[in-house]
Amino acid sequence: MSEWRDRKQGASFRGVPFWLDADSVNVGRRTQVHEFPQRDQPFVEDLGRRTREYKFTGFVVGDDCLSQRDKLLTALDTPGKGELVHPWFGRMSVTAGDCEVSHARNEMGMVRFSLVFIDGMLAFPTQSANTRRLLAEQAPTLLESIKGRFNDAMGSVDLARQRVNAVRSAVSSAHAFGIGFLKPFTSLAADLDAFVYAIVNAPGAFSASLLSDMSSLERTFSGYGPDGSFTGSGAKASAVSSLQASAPVTDNADVAVIQAAVIGLVQDAALLDLLLDMAQVPIAINEGASDPAELDVQLAQQGATVEAGSSIVASVPVADDVLAVRDTISDALWSVAGDSPPEHFGVLSGARLALDRHLTDVARSGVGLRTYAPAETVSALVLAHALYGDALRSGEIVTRNRVRHPGFVPATALQVAKT
Repeated sequence: MSEWRDRKQGASFRGVPFWLDADSVNVGRRTQVHEFPQRDQPFVEDLGRRTREYKFTGFVVGDDCLSQRDKLLTALDTPGKGELVHPWFGRMSVTAGDCEVSHARNEMGMVRFSLVFIDGMLAFPTQSANTRRLLAEQAPTLLESIKGRFNDAMGSVDLARQRVNAVRSAVSSAHAFGIGFLKPFTSLAADLDAFVYAIVNAPGAFSASLLSDMSSLERTFSGYGPDGSFTGSGAKASAVSSLQASAPVTDNADVAVIQAAVIGLVQDAALLDLLLDMAQVPIAINEGASDPAELDVQLAQQGATVEAGSSIVASVPVADDVLAVRDTISDALWSVAGDSPPEHFGVLSGARLALDRHLTDVARSGVGLRTYAPAETVSALVLAHALYGDALRSGEIVTRNRVRHPGFVPATALQVAKT
């Protein structure tokens, strides 16, 4: 098949399609010619590449041509840069220039456009906070505050006088949570008896070991997709919020203090673990709409590491997923902070603000979702090509909507990326 057939794409601006009659673009260099007396050859000064203006003569047609016209006019009137899909040059970020729209009596059902798009816009460097680093810097302060809160609570109890069975029953839910969600927990307290023994005999040593192991875990970013770093974070945060409510009620005042201290320690350790995980999530950085940076370059710019041969599921986050995880962890931080002493409340509040800032920036760098319902059952390849001009994006449609067979995407409401 001819190369021009393979590379041709449907023309559109800001996602609004239009038909094309002809196109042109000025190319070459900007020059200044200097001529001198008694010299046969001039001096040609190179002033850089010419500003490229992509010029189209196109149209929209159909019974709804006026609706199509209005959508394209809205896209052209929107300030700032937008994505142009050029049939031959592909996707690029441009600004709409001097455009014209015309109607003709003998062309009813058709509206013609003369379109000009200017490539490139001089961007000046701007300073922005490194939200990943600011979030990671919250960890040492939070770790010390967790130790102080736990030690202060346990220091007010005479542990030698406590009944082991009562303590075991009171902290069983905290132990179950730790086994399920905290990796270092298993090596420190493989069973409930070992957990109770450590709490009763050396609570300070146990909390120090747990938090030390938690902060020293090697963490790597494994992608924004369903198998990436976000997997399980929302579930862990939800479980943190409900841990206190699921604890058994005890009548012994000292056992109640131990129970509250242990549950607080486990909750704080889980929140510290979540914050350290989220501090590994980079903000997606694209060089431009036509040539996004490779993901390993993006991660390197954000200070993250990628293991050799590792598989990155997705290079761009879905904003809705990131915001959902942000809100769930933020709610967990708020619920734990509400039951904390004033000093610890302040530390958790600072960590929550840093988390919100970072994940909000991550969400801004991603893509949003929209609802789309195909008119009939189609293949995921066909649907991806119709939506994005790229059949290779069929996998994200199948994964996002849990389609049972990629060859038969049902004609129901689907969640698809906006771009």
